[in-house]
Amino acid sequence: MHQHSKITMKMLTSLFYASCLIAAEPAISQESSAQERSNKRATQQAESEEERDSVDTPVFVSDSNTGYIDDATIGTRFRVRGDAGFGIDSPDRAEFFYGACGCARVVPDPPANTPNANGDVLNPDAPGPVGDVIPGAILTSPLIETDLDYQEIRIDFEYAFNDRFSVFAEVPWRSTDGTWLGSESGLGDIRAGFKWGLLQDSQNQLTFQLRGYFPTGEADEGLGTDHASIEPGLLYFGQLNERWTMAAELRYLAPIDGTSGRGTGFSEDYDGDVLRYGLGFGYDILLASGTLVTPVVEIVGWSVLGGLALSSADGTPFGTTFPGFGYREVDGEDIVNLKFGLRFGYSNKNSLYVGYGTALTDDVWYDDVVRVEFRSRYGR
Repeated sequence: MHQHSKITMKMLTSLFYASCLIAAEPAISQESSAQERSNKRATQQAESEEERDSVDTPVFVSDSNTGYIDDATIGTRFRVRGDAGFGIDSPDRAEFFYGACGCARVVPDPPANTPNANGDVLNPDAPGPVGDVIPGAILTSPLIETDLDYQEIRIDFEYAFNDRFSVFAEVPWRSTDGTWLGSESGLGDIRAGFKWGLLQDSQNQLTFQLRGYFPTGEADEGLGTDHASIEPGLLYFGQLNERWTMAAELRYLAPIDGTSGRGTGFSEDYDGDVLRYGLGFGYDILLASGTLVTPVVEIVGWSVLGGLALSSADGTPFGTTFPGFGYREVDGEDIVNLKFGLRFGYSNKNSLYVGYGTALTDDVWYDDVVRVEFRSRYGR
């Protein structure tokens, strides 16, 4: 009887567990199905986000891939750019880099080694930097910079109201190091403007840009021009095929109320209009999902359409050019640079550019320049 009871209890226990499993099976199955559906939704969402990210920008990763030609694309973005330029021999040419040499503020009119009794100088309004005056030897003092290097860190921000219109501001911090003028650093001339998309499709973007330059840099330290300028321009960026891209620009810099030509022997003003043009090509190399490396080659040129410059072989006003104080007209001077570099694009919103430029012409803004730039895009 006892043995029969144990067998019966085992059978009842087995039946109980079996009935529990049978009763629980629908719930387990439902929970498993719910988990599968949840996993499927998560996978679909991830795929959707990945697909959406892959088309955030219609024809490129993280905007235009150029390094020196202005970006034709319109979007909300932040950029930090660092430049280092070497070998500027005429830094006051057409008041493009900085204002007319301040030596005209200290050289007497007529020129002499000692100040005139009435205090007359060649041009009291010449805003640019000047070297140290040797007492009693003004005309043989090293007043004129002949070999200037500079570094500039610029913070830019662009805000897009829509895919056709944006506003932007650019704030530079400049440092200079000259043979005769020594070293200076501080805020440069702030720039601001807007972009307006004229043409935009899946392969091309044509943009009108208007940039204003504002005289916030200390001109007597070589940090600014001491006058405002306005620069309208046309910018283009296009996808030639799956790999090749092309960029171009045409810009016209027009100074406003620059320095007069007083004391130079010329009738025209010191400042001058400058036409800038550029053409560049990039080739996208896919390294991984969302990551590109793009070699970029650009040709950038400037045609100086007016203005003056002051030159000296040894930094003195009359060391090698007497008479005439070394002033010259710069209308018709052409400057062409070759630029090449690499842009690394990642996460479809950020990129890093490293590039180098060198002068191809005898007339130069600088002999060589190095640029490093980080750029980040927000939203679509």
